[in-house]
Amino acid sequence: MRVGILRRPGLASEAEVLDRVHRVLGPVELLDDVSVRPQVCRILKIETRSGEQSFVKWYAAASDYQRECDALSQYTPALGTDAPRLIAEDEALQMVLISRVPGEIATATQSHWDPLIHYRAGELVRRLHEASPPVVSDQFVRQSAQRFEDAASQLEGKVESSLLAEARLFIARAMDISPVALVPTHRENHPRHWVVDPGGHVRLIDFGMCEYDPWIVDVFALEQDYWRVDPQLRSAFLGGYDREIEDDDIALLRAHHAVTALQALVSATATGATKTQKIRARDMFDRLIGHTLF
Repeated sequence: MRVGILRRPGLASEAEVLDRVHRVLGPVELLDDVSVRPQVCRILKIETRSGEQSFVKWYAAASDYQRECDALSQYTPALGTDAPRLIAEDEALQMVLISRVPGEIATATQSHWDPLIHYRAGELVRRLHEASPPVVSDQFVRQSAQRFEDAASQLEGKVESSLLAEARLFIARAMDISPVALVPTHRENHPRHWVVDPGGHVRLIDFGMCEYDPWIVDVFALEQDYWRVDPQLRSAFLGGYDREIEDDDIALLRAHHAVTALQALVSATATGATKTQKIRARDMFDRLIGHTLF
């Protein structure tokens, strides 16, 4: 059991984090700041005097830190060298220090359209899902219903109630098949989180969203993106995973889609939302209900 540590809210300072890194690895050189959402999580690429590279990540939210830390300590060891190794953690700083895996992000090369890469990613994701025994629970459906209603309440007057009612039907369908088997899922399984080396070996990174969910949740990002463009990538990934998508899987996937779409719409209607955010949120909702929202 973890004992809570009092800390000030928000991100720890870079100086504090690097001081902690120095105490673990000795003097290091800062190579790059690769933070994608710097207000949520900072990620620095560093190198020791011996030339060993690693990453230090620290979070503003305790829940994000806890998910990544739990994944790296409990689930990814089953992947061996096909995932980063946890070198050190610091709960007070909400920081993890992890090894760098060899290769390049798949989306930085043409490999992200290669069916063989998707096949190998399917094999790898299944290994993650089998890293811990499944838990049969109604938690996913209950949480989906709660998250849906929380988002729907924020969209009153912004989205027609009839459209929200259509989306709510997907939650109701999932309620019919509860409970379900939950496994450790990545929840952002996508080629931007696949690292591919020159030999075509695939490794998985970035576990800050990892939690127990139905296995089908880890095809959501692929279905929304790659599978729409090239259906053979669907066959390749599922071939590597060695499983077909059944009717109950589709129902759970649509429930997840409904929650994700509504949460995206909430973010898109917030002050400061970008045009890209708005377009993506509307597109996601349109695909859920099968017709144009606006």
